[in-house]
Amino acid sequence: MSISRSTSILAVDFGNVNTRAILIDLVDGVYTLVAQAQEQTTAGFPHGDVGVGFVRVLTQLSVSTGRRLISPDGRVISPEETDRTGVDLFLATASIGRPLRTILLGLVGEMSIASGKRAAAGTYVDIVETINLGENRSLEDQLNAITLARPDLIFITGGTEGGAEGPVLELVQMARTAIRLLPKNVKPIVLYAGNSAVIPQIHELFDTQTGLLIADNVRPTPEREALESAQKALAQAYNNFTEKRGLGFDVIAEMSAIGVVPTAQSYQTIIDYLGRTTRGSVLAVDVGSAVSTVSASVKRFTATSIRTDIGLGHSANNILYGVSLPSVRDWLPFAATDAEITAYAMNKALRPASVPETVRELYLEHALLRAALRTLVRDARPTWTPDSAPDKADAPLPYFERIIGAGAALTGTGQPLLTAMLLLDSFQPVGVTRLQADRHALIPALGALAYIIPEAVVQVLDGRNLEDLGICISLSGNPRKGRAACRVRVTDERGEVSTYNVMGGTIFSIPLPLGVAANVQVSASGGVSINGKRRLKIDVIGGTAGVIIDARGRVLPLERSPRGLAGQLPAWYEQATGIKHDIPDDWLAAPEAPKAEAQAQKRQERRKKRQTATEDEPIFSVTGDPKAEPKKRGRPRKATQAEAPAPTPKEEEVDDLRDLLS
Repeated sequence: MSISRSTSILAVDFGNVNTRAILIDLVDGVYTLVAQAQEQTTAGFPHGDVGVGFVRVLTQLSVSTGRRLISPDGRVISPEETDRTGVDLFLATASIGRPLRTILLGLVGEMSIASGKRAAAGTYVDIVETINLGENRSLEDQLNAITLARPDLIFITGGTEGGAEGPVLELVQMARTAIRLLPKNVKPIVLYAGNSAVIPQIHELFDTQTGLLIADNVRPTPEREALESAQKALAQAYNNFTEKRGLGFDVIAEMSAIGVVPTAQSYQTIIDYLGRTTRGSVLAVDVGSAVSTVSASVKRFTATSIRTDIGLGHSANNILYGVSLPSVRDWLPFAATDAEITAYAMNKALRPASVPETVRELYLEHALLRAALRTLVRDARPTWTPDSAPDKADAPLPYFERIIGAGAALTGTGQPLLTAMLLLDSFQPVGVTRLQADRHALIPALGALAYIIPEAVVQVLDGRNLEDLGICISLSGNPRKGRAACRVRVTDERGEVSTYNVMGGTIFSIPLPLGVAANVQVSASGGVSINGKRRLKIDVIGGTAGVIIDARGRVLPLERSPRGLAGQLPAWYEQATGIKHDIPDDWLAAPEAPKAEAQAQKRQERRKKRQTATEDEPIFSVTGDPKAEPKKRGRPRKATQAEAPAPTPKEEEVDDLRDLLS
């Protein structure tokens, strides 16, 4: 059976912690999500083979559907047989492991290099060095930069169509020379996406042992970019890289119809589609264990950014280098030292699959999550709103009609309204926003499927297979606590009317069941608006969290002290989960400095005293410093205690040892 007439589709996404599988099939002529399953990824110790988790997740899927999907030798049964055994199409996506170390070569930094960076933004690529012909480094320094980087990929861009060929070939010759200087066990993939006129010479320059990929010119004219072909080639490079890494990906890639596609590239494809078919802008974030992705479509321009240093698992420790500790502490309703926050992040990195076990740990987890999400969007924003991105990091985002959250930290809360609140806290949207969650890694699967059966992607997305958390109506301004911020009138499908007074400073859920339509009218009180309007009338459909009214205000009025947050955050959590908890008084007391910190402070004070004691001693210079005091005649006087020389490094080590043992 040909791929174009496939009726059953199996897609598996390999993350650093979880391996997720979904089964899509034709139901009454429409492609529909039939089942999903999840197991832990087995790339690490003790298995070191993703195939183990792969077999487990397909076995779970077979049990839930009563449909045999895998053969005794661990391979997907394909094509589908007459007894409904197997599937017609198998796809694989992955975000696991380290990104490709990449050298980017181009003619001009503002053109070919910039276009190359934008093309690479949708793939797990870490650009460790950029080289262009206009820089001041010598050829020797440039070759050293390439060879010392030990790249997995050399990405060459430059030259417009019909433009100069000589400078482009100069770049290609540099790459060829650098590859010859590299050790034999280091063979980077070469991707060329420049002036097509020199492609025959490029084939001659690189031998058959070099993995050479050719893509369309990323900058065919000075005014136009063409990134799609290069992005597909980068996905192929990632697929080739994952196959060489082992971990069982070579077998997975062989079974998949298009190899192993980067998860982030699927986000670029799907968010671009949603941005073109939705009236407003779309934002999607995926906070993984080691890698996070943010993709936005603003005014039909889509940009995807990947952060390999931000994740709420394997990268939890690294997250503190990109996210400041004060931004994490802003979301903690108790006093916490830097050591406590760092210790939680380090333990999370050691046990990425662990979940919070106490209320205090839950606040730490969600504080890291909120700070990470805000940092992701803050750093990515210039790529999708280059003309309007303000300097202030806390300025409101542009209006988004839809926000999608993914990643276990967001979608695994067990409470739809809590997931919605975390998204609202992090992005603070204004007006009316549709909130969704991708619990089953549907977007990665659909992004890979878009290359083969586009109509299946459209039908699955239209079939509401993403979890609809609900429509959120956010109030701008400063609603006063204890007073009604707005009055809401809801008329359901049966004509029944319900009215609600929503108090300021709260997040409120109107209990409208999933899929039920209703008409909602909102009247805001004085000093409050709905994206600049005092009244709103809108037809909505209920979500898993009902219809959400966020009456806390914009910008979100967070308290500035742990005691203030202790009265604010628990109230919001109670409104989101229905569970009440109070912050103990002893949590609000300033924590005592750990012993190591106290000892370090003592050492610093002692060294400061020694420095003060020696400030008045004469300064001698071998160069005849005029400030040096002249030698005094006579026998040297015995030094007093106050004039004793500063302790040697060995004496300082004794002090450190004394502190350690005290």
